[in-house]
Amino acid sequence: MPIAMTQIPANLLVPGQYEEIDNSLAGAQGDIKKVLIMAYKTAAAPALSGKPVQVLTKAKAAELCGHGSPAAVMAEAWLGLNSIEECWILPVAEPEAGTKWNRPFTVEAAAAGEGAVNITVNGTTLAAAVSAGAAASEIAAAIVARINSEANLPVEASADQGVVTVSSLVKGTGGNANTVFMAAAAPGVTVTPGTAAAGTGTANLAALFPGLGGTRYHYFISDFDDPANIAALAAELESRYGALRQIGGRAFIALSGEAGSASEAGSVIAQAEAVNSPHIVLVPRMENAQLPGEWAARFAAPAIRRLADDPAANTYDTQVGGLKAGAELDFNTRQKLLEAGIATWRLDPVGNLLIERLVTSYTENTDGGRDTSYLDVQVTETVDAVRTYINAEAKKRYKTWKLAATEENFGAGSKVMTPGVFRSFLADLYQTVFIQEKQWCQDFEAYKASLLVEIMAGSKTRLQYQHQPVLIGQFLTGAGLLQFK
Repeated sequence: MPIAMTQIPANLLVPGQYEEIDNSLAGAQGDIKKVLIMAYKTAAAPALSGKPVQVLTKAKAAELCGHGSPAAVMAEAWLGLNSIEECWILPVAEPEAGTKWNRPFTVEAAAAGEGAVNITVNGTTLAAAVSAGAAASEIAAAIVARINSEANLPVEASADQGVVTVSSLVKGTGGNANTVFMAAAAPGVTVTPGTAAAGTGTANLAALFPGLGGTRYHYFISDFDDPANIAALAAELESRYGALRQIGGRAFIALSGEAGSASEAGSVIAQAEAVNSPHIVLVPRMENAQLPGEWAARFAAPAIRRLADDPAANTYDTQVGGLKAGAELDFNTRQKLLEAGIATWRLDPVGNLLIERLVTSYTENTDGGRDTSYLDVQVTETVDAVRTYINAEAKKRYKTWKLAATEENFGAGSKVMTPGVFRSFLADLYQTVFIQEKQWCQDFEAYKASLLVEIMAGSKTRLQYQHQPVLIGQFLTGAGLLQFK
């Protein structure tokens, strides 16, 4: 029986007892999942645009990307709910030619009494104290000081002659999702809101993707919800999922607006219509106060925690911490969202937000026909996991083996791959790992019957195989008919 040695030469003459150590068959498969948050940094922040940085704390995210930057806000939301997966940020520079969202508020005071001005920024409530007899300019200064004292707000304030202007920290259309309200709760004081000026300009993510190289990021959370950047991300994810790269990942993006329909421009369903990617999960923020990036980060955090351990995990009723929804979406709206490739959520009796169904945005095949093959994100996740596991296990077991087209007896312990050996390898993995250990798949007999392994005609180096895993499903619906007599 031939035993292949790599360190002890066959012609060794020096007496002694020698033994090689080989760890190639030891250990279990697994990797640490990386999450990449893609969002703007502030102009003065030290992080380099387009260069991913790992952050362990919200303080580090703020230091690198700027306090209150979309990147820092999303990292804080993520790290507060998931500290297991590696958190990386892709800092994006604000568009140079862009402008900032801003909204003015005019403060007036006549014999002001003691009290406060209540301020709400993206659902966060603040209060600026008002002293008895304070002038409008003094009250405006107090409002500015209160807003600017918050460490991680995505806005800043300034005042001029009793007019407070609140503006986003970074340029671009992303700031247009900010919601700021003020109301006086002091006698003799009024605060009148002016018309908001929309921010302009959008970054080009496609230009940054080549810089990610071959590093595998298992999950992406993007603050960019415009059609061009969603399309660019979908293309990058499809490339990563392809056979020649095999570094697949899934992305989470929040959509804002009314549910609407496919024919209503700007509605959530109309926005989803153009996506159609099995690698993108669309989160319906709707018209709730917290920013889209925070919705995407918080919604993704517990879902990814479940999927990272088990790509086939049922995520129904997974609680999402920190998101405040004004009202639950009704049954018909949730059905329409799911049909459009948008994930859904519901509220428990005390208002906690729960993931209902985690679908991908893929709804149509290339002919425009309805296609549910990638309906639930668990499908894409499990297919990717099965492929990754097979590839890693084959590399571990069969590195340096030879290849033969015949099934003759090469002797016990020989390192010769044949179609029969590889067929047995796949069948064994399917039954012992994918069914019994992981519960990713089912129906061993059907899988075994689907196996086709062969040596490519004219080649002595390429083994090819075809197989049809039967994925396990999600128990989401029970439908019965009760016929009583």
